[in-house]
Amino acid sequence: MPYSYTVPDLSNLNDEQRISLALEAVKESPLLLDGRHELSLRQAAKDFQIPRLTLTARYNGVPARKDAYEHQQKLTRAEERILVDWIKVQGRRCVPISPTTLGEHAAAIAGSPVGRSWPQRFMDQHPDLKTRYTQSLKTCRANNVNPTTVNNFFDVLEEIIWEYKIDESDVYNMDEKGVQLGVGKRVAAIIDQDQKEVYSLEDGNRELVTVIETVCADGTALPPSFIFKAARINLEWGRDNPCHARCKSVMLEK
Repeated sequence: MPYSYTVPDLSNLNDEQRISLALEAVKESPLLLDGRHELSLRQAAKDFQIPRLTLTARYNGVPARKDAYEHQQKLTRAEERILVDWIKVQGRRCVPISPTTLGEHAAAIAGSPVGRSWPQRFMDQHPDLKTRYTQSLKTCRANNVNPTTVNNFFDVLEEIIWEYKIDESDVYNMDEKGVQLGVGKRVAAIIDQDQKEVYSLEDGNRELVTVIETVCADGTALPPSFIFKAARINLEWGRDNPCHARCKSVMLEK
């Protein structure tokens, strides 16, 4: 009875994974009287869709090209694996790594500069990574604005206005927009192949300018206000305070 075995789905496997499975299948097949395995290298190469000469060389102990020339590479296989894991973790922490930053970290690990094409070659060797453009965390907030949530909000607002007989001249809408100085646009980031979205946290140490607009329900509007970083607290705010506003200060220990 001829030897039979099951070939797994190869659509999501790279060359190295198919070679490893083919070698395993050959070595697990029964031995013939002449010492050869019943599953031939020719048949295994055909079943696993890999070149026969490549499979034969690997079966005879010839290392893969990237393993044979590892001593000539900037990073060892272990260092590359650690770098890949770190890239995935940073992407999920909203601190994604750009190709330029990848090259800088690789150079720091290797102790010498890497070429401009090194990040792309690194990506080609690690198909479990991909490049995607970042987006602000505010996008995920916008995704939660749906008709049900908006309608519920205005239903509650209408009930409150009717219950307390609030005049439209006393109803204001105030919104603010923070502008972080020195923050650029979206950038290409390297993340895990399984990660769908990549968000980018902005640096909280950069100076923030806040723009405030206030519009009344009767159609009037207050002039827009701009709030810049202050050098010190204006003590006059406490002496001339017709609205009796209170400011709560918090002292942080360094």
